[in-house]
Amino acid sequence: MNYKHLLLLFFIALLFNSCENDDCCAPVPETDAQFQSGIFVLNEGNFGSANASVNFINEENEENSAQIFNNINGFDLGDTAQSMEMHDVLAIIVVNVSNKIEIVNRFTFESLGTINTNLMNPRFAEVIGDKLFVTNWGDGGNPDDDFVAVFNLVNFSFIETIPVAEGPENLISVNNALYVAHKGGFSFNNIVSVIDSESNVVVKEIEVGDVPNSMVVQGNDLWVLASGKPSYADVETAGELSRIELATNEVVEFSEFPESSIHPENLQLSGNSAYFTIGKSVYQYDLGEELPESAEYSLDEVAVLYGFEIHDNKIYVASPRADFTGDGDLYIYDLGDGSLLDQYSAGINPNGIYFN
Repeated sequence: MNYKHLLLLFFIALLFNSCENDDCCAPVPETDAQFQSGIFVLNEGNFGSANASVNFINEENEENSAQIFNNINGFDLGDTAQSMEMHDVLAIIVVNVSNKIEIVNRFTFESLGTINTNLMNPRFAEVIGDKLFVTNWGDGGNPDDDFVAVFNLVNFSFIETIPVAEGPENLISVNNALYVAHKGGFSFNNIVSVIDSESNVVVKEIEVGDVPNSMVVQGNDLWVLASGKPSYADVETAGELSRIELATNEVVEFSEFPESSIHPENLQLSGNSAYFTIGKSVYQYDLGEELPESAEYSLDEVAVLYGFEIHDNKIYVASPRADFTGDGDLYIYDLGDGSLLDQYSAGINPNGIYFN
């Protein structure tokens, strides 16, 4: 572990007590920072090649800057960039195969520090207060060594490890609780674990559909979309949508998709509607109603729907090449009718889209 820019980190610490929304409370830079407004595309690169990268795209000026981490910091991002968490002035980049986390200023992309200890197959990160929580798969051959690592975000020091069930993946915070979806790592799982962020203890495991992949909060409910076990599993299972009542942490409603071959992903909220994908097709869903029988439209230009975000009534899709070699693309669509609005080149195997 190493760290620098302590004055900036002290300033960040002062913000934690008054800021709970990751997206809207980052202070606006006093001067025009290079990456003040635009889109980051995270490119995982080729496994084992240490060629992960980040593109920055300014839609207004139609500018596309590649390799911004490497160019600004003078060293490589690493092997297989998995995800990025935006919090206050920070962009927290989880680099899976390198077993490290790179932390940068989200407006300048200058390195603030690297966490490279107490991680093993790290996946996703979430911040609550001054704690950074990171899901880890551990050794893929051992179903009993998965964990959530906890770090102090002020000085990047390690706090402790929370043992969890196999395959912790995406995570979302609600008040002081952390909800972790367990896809199963190199196997399959079907639970959401609940962690008390003050005591760093798992207080409950909630059974949902097989292979939960995305979660959203609406009011007093947590909605969990599970894709179901794929065709190559021992038994293929259908996707399922579950509603967890946050007051009780109980599943109070669930809907199973009608066929075992249907595997939905990418649950997102926009306004009063929810959206999810099946393959390249986009479905609109009113939470609590019957599951939709037909798609709104299909995103046919996409080779592989690898990253999916909805922002300002637009759909953003990160698409690698079909053979996962060479540079991929970012596609931007109109949310209303699915028409293609724009397209930008990205790095090798783009997998995530993040907004400043």
